[in-house]
Amino acid sequence: MSETRISRRKYLQYAGAAVAAGAVGAAGYGLSKYYGPPASLSTTPTAPTSATSGKRLKVRIGGSKPFTGPDAIVGQSEGNGNRLWAKHVNEAGGIKAGDGNTYEVELILYNDEQKPENVGRIYEKLINDDKVDFLFGPAYGPLGMATVPIVEKYRKFEVYGTSTFNPKDFRGWKYIVHVITNGTEYVASILDMIWDRILPIDPAAKNIAITHGDDAFRGTAGSYGYEYAKQKGFNVVFYESYSSQVTDLTPLLTKVKAADPTIYINVGVFTDTMLLVKQMREIDFMPKLCMAGGAAILNKFYETLGKYADGFISYSQWEKGVIYKQDYGPTHDEFVEAYEREYGEPPDYQSATGYLQGLVLQKCMELSRDPLNSEDVRRIAGELQFTTFFGKYKVNPETGWQMGHQMCVIQWQGDEKAVIWPLGERTKPVIYPVKKWSER
Repeated sequence: MSETRISRRKYLQYAGAAVAAGAVGAAGYGLSKYYGPPASLSTTPTAPTSATSGKRLKVRIGGSKPFTGPDAIVGQSEGNGNRLWAKHVNEAGGIKAGDGNTYEVELILYNDEQKPENVGRIYEKLINDDKVDFLFGPAYGPLGMATVPIVEKYRKFEVYGTSTFNPKDFRGWKYIVHVITNGTEYVASILDMIWDRILPIDPAAKNIAITHGDDAFRGTAGSYGYEYAKQKGFNVVFYESYSSQVTDLTPLLTKVKAADPTIYINVGVFTDTMLLVKQMREIDFMPKLCMAGGAAILNKFYETLGKYADGFISYSQWEKGVIYKQDYGPTHDEFVEAYEREYGEPPDYQSATGYLQGLVLQKCMELSRDPLNSEDVRRIAGELQFTTFFGKYKVNPETGWQMGHQMCVIQWQGDEKAVIWPLGERTKPVIYPVKKWSER
């Protein structure tokens, strides 16, 4: 396994072939400018490329993560999940594929520095120089979207990571499957929790405010959440987007405070989540319940804020304590214990997503008679249904969009990240209303 940054010289070497992908990333993933329709997938298994079985071979898997950059903690966690999966597979002897051969995993991860314009060049290098067989997508929506033109151009199967997209940008790509719930459903999980658990005890909880950044992820999650709130029957007393490059949220927060919402939901990444909490304190604004941004799922949120993190909620794709009866891969407890042993800290949903990327590819290879063929592996990924410690995997066979997975909601209760949705054997009561700043 290797992880590195590509030098400027290497970037320039791949700039010619990959310039389209770089432009896609830099222009807000620009799939409305997608350069052409992808080749259609075969609907029947291809003949195996190898007539022999029983060999020990190698599968090369590549990808990029934002190991540096403002939201590097997300890339580092997802990369850790990828590495742990590869280690477990190799320690177990490799992937026992459907062609009768066993494949050792070679994992190649590069640092994309959280710059969409870097991603296309990296993926060109992975395919042309590193000769990877399959791809693991990056963490963070803009980076994931920048992989799409390259993946479709070379017809390489990619397991998307912690990346979501606006369905309006979909242009019929064929080689990508999602393991997580798309961003369109993120805020819906929060609203469903409020509707079922809080409205019965406080009818005023219908009065909510929603804000979000304006990039692909935050814009998608926030705008679809706003529409869902109206459809469900919430009274949205304030709704507004802000620049994803914002450095001062005080003017926005002043307007939100004046609207007097009972509950405030903001869709942000790490930087604007932390800024929002800081400036909420400065203007002494704390409604009965608040989601400051998706970064509240991270352990670093509590480590940074301490007692001021108490009561904040967030959506999550997976959390320690959400138990599924898995039929493939490690159990919940086995994964948590292995991750903590390897990295000395609890896993978060990004690290779980990284591990799941590997499990999906592994399962597909086990079922494929031609396990290094992107066409056949993608076909199987579209038909596959199974349950891991992460929950159910089931995608739309044509689009690759995740349909089976369910989101959860957490709340910081003291120094504990408590799961408060969906209801289950380890679900905790919701703390509501939360303490005002002066009471902490």
